[in-house]
Amino acid sequence: MRRRDKPVKEFMSKEPVSIDKDEQISVALELMNRKGITHLVVLTDSRVVGVIAAWDLMEGLGSARFQRVVGRRIYVSTLMSEPPITISEEDSLDRAISLLYKHDISFLPVVNDEKALLGAITESDLVRLLSEESSPTVKDLMIVNYPRMQPIERIVHARARMLETGARALPVVGVHGQLVGLVTDLILANAFMEVREEIDPRRMDAAVRKILVEDVMMESPPALKPEDPLGEAVSLLANSGLPALPVISPDGILVGVLPRKSLLKLI
Repeated sequence: MRRRDKPVKEFMSKEPVSIDKDEQISVALELMNRKGITHLVVLTDSRVVGVIAAWDLMEGLGSARFQRVVGRRIYVSTLMSEPPITISEEDSLDRAISLLYKHDISFLPVVNDEKALLGAITESDLVRLLSEESSPTVKDLMIVNYPRMQPIERIVHARARMLETGARALPVVGVHGQLVGLVTDLILANAFMEVREEIDPRRMDAAVRKILVEDVMMESPPALKPEDPLGEAVSLLANSGLPALPVISPDGILVGVLPRKSLLKLI
């Protein structure tokens, strides 16, 4: 039997992290940071009713619709994606991959007929299946014309670029194109939350517009070389938990980006 024809239950994570829909989003963000994850299954009465991701927090916390609202007054039910895209444990891996591509998501709760949570399929789980592969190389898979930021741009512009392009991670480059950092949806969510928790609501908008990418970015992020084999890329993606990795030349110039989702077609 082909790997893609096997049932989801052979590949799913058995204990995905969940949260109640009535929790504050500050609790959701703290869980993501502590567990090193970017998605939570949302439950009510033990039934799966949604998914909340770092992307949802980044989009919502930076939105004008919550202008002057402190973080503790925003709840998971307000920002979660609903109804959730789910899958059965008996469905094929091929169907799971198709759903991830079709809906441009990276997390699928696995449920039974009563919508009880059984597990989850994630991009990270699937990409690990390629850990023993040596070809193709990163150069064959990377995206050359990938959106990027400069350190002196503002985080509101980074958020806008993510929403415009769908990129969950943006490399940050210096004036000569050298890689100097990386900003992700989770990093931006944390930055927007910090403003909402620490700044007077009347000054929130002005305060957030002063924050630069260089103030919040991950410095010296993990990076790949174009000639790196696929297995090495998979290992670095899995260990870093990042949705995409920058690809650099020997002198540190950004030459492309390898998104995690682009590897699913190889499974």
